Amino acid sequence: MNPVFNPDVFVLGVAAGVLGLVLLFSSIIAYAYDESSLFALGAYLLTVTLALVAGRQMGLAVDTVESGVLIVGPALMAGLHAWLLRRRQLGTPGKLVMTATAVLVLGLAAFRIADGSTLATTASSFGLGALLLLSWLYLCLPAWRISGPWKWWLLLGHAGGVAIAVLFLSGIADAKVNYWSVSMMLLLQLPPTYLALVWRSRQLNESRLRGMAARVTDPLTGLASLGVLLDRLRPAVSRAQQMAHGGAIYLIEVQNLAGLAQELGADAKEKILLEAANRIRRAVSDSDTAARIGEQLFAVVAQDLQDNAQVDSLATKLVVSGLRIESSFLPGVALQFRVIVSDLKVPVLPDVASAQHWLRGLTAVFSAWPDTHRSRSILLFAGGQVRRPQAASNSQF
Repeated sequence: MNPVFNPDVFVLGVAAGVLGLVLLFSSIIAYAYDESSLFALGAYLLTVTLALVAGRQMGLAVDTVESGVLIVGPALMAGLHAWLLRRRQLGTPGKLVMTATAVLVLGLAAFRIADGSTLATTASSFGLGALLLLSWLYLCLPAWRISGPWKWWLLLGHAGGVAIAVLFLSGIADAKVNYWSVSMMLLLQLPPTYLALVWRSRQLNESRLRGMAARVTDPLTGLASLGVLLDRLRPAVSRAQQMAHGGAIYLIEVQNLAGLAQELGADAKEKILLEAANRIRRAVSDSDTAARIGEQLFAVVAQDLQDNAQVDSLATKLVVSGLRIESSFLPGVALQFRVIVSDLKVPVLPDVASAQHWLRGLTAVFSAWPDTHRSRSILLFAGGQVRRPQAASNSQF
């Protein structure tokens, strides 16, 4: 038996394949990102498929099943629109409009199935289009301006589905293959709607991540927040009590910030701070915690330092990193870092308040920098006392 190529059946198979991929990807992304709207889209496609299968198994007329799906399908998609583009508070009038729309859609479907006359055909087709248009204008248009750019894909899918439904219900378009009209409606509805929902889901997840990051990350520099630094500082101090050295904490101030802001303009202040953060980040290791703890004050907690010589070496490295001018962000600009270093051999910090109090006392040293050390860029502390460096000599010590 030689197979016969039927273009209509082939195109219908392609449509089924595309819709199957939409269902698969909707389920995967909905599960991965916990996006209920994609679950709703997959459930809609599955419901339409089961309705067609059930109608065939029950021996119902194909035209009857198709007409019912072409009427109810766009209404369900309109419900998705009303949910995504809803007002901040949906009052009683809005709820009444949604209820009336659902009841009228079911009435149109029943009227179309019960009466196959020309009047029923015209009323059910154009009545559906007018009903969905009016309900959309009332429920969705008020929130149109404040919705994201994904709304255009959503509108394209909904409008395409309604247009196909009206064309086939009214008899303007005719399909020689069973279920082709439903397939065409789904092909115009689902891919654009899928793109809109994925776009919307990505924006919502980005907003949630930014909200979560705001608690642990400085929004300007991307360094850790003060709260994260304090959380890292307390166990570092406890660990230092059991080791020979235990690391150190570095406070870094951009000493020439005011002069650079005056020279480059007040708008350059944020760029200077961002560049300072980038240079500090390059100077420390991945195991260190770098944070911005004040307007122009940064801090680094380093725990993998074995002795004072390594402590002094990192302090020098921080000062030198500020002086580097090969920057793509602020080329030719040298930042004069002033660094205060303290070892972690201090009393254990039992809670966040005590850690914050101790850190506040250390930051107060910047406002009371000793006159005897005005020419130095690095001030080293051990046990609360200023000590001399043990690293290689530096003219700025």
